[in-house]
Amino acid sequence: MNILIHRAPGFNRLVLTALLISGATLFGDDRAKDLPKFDGNFQKYWSDACARCHGANGNGRDNNGKPLPDAGFDFTDSRKANKKKDSDWVKVTMEGKDKMPAFKDKMTQADAQKMTTDIVRKFAAKN
Repeated sequence: MNILIHRAPGFNRLVLTALLISGATLFGDDRAKDLPKFDGNFQKYWSDACARCHGANGNGRDNNGKPLPDAGFDFTDSRKANKKKDSDWVKVTMEGKDKMPAFKDKMTQADAQKMTTDIVRKFAAKN
């Protein structure tokens, strides 16, 4: 009996789904690949790399107030933002989380810490 002929119903879909998932894992969805490397200018880097999801003002919205397509955490929500420790923000910056890409290949941990204190924390402080 040829095993390829006598498959359970749905087997082809199951195999195809497994191949697609493993292919995505192997080849990766490097969301940070198009982002520039950090050049030492924190405000410029926020504008170039972070504002596309977090907004220029850290609220996840464009200049017209509409939510961005991949809106990230709203740093202007001081109640929620201030519950997080700097080390939490640095970890997410370096390792990524959900839609947030990892920046470990773009900046150092010290740069991520300075970005947290010099840019991110100031969004919550304004409110």
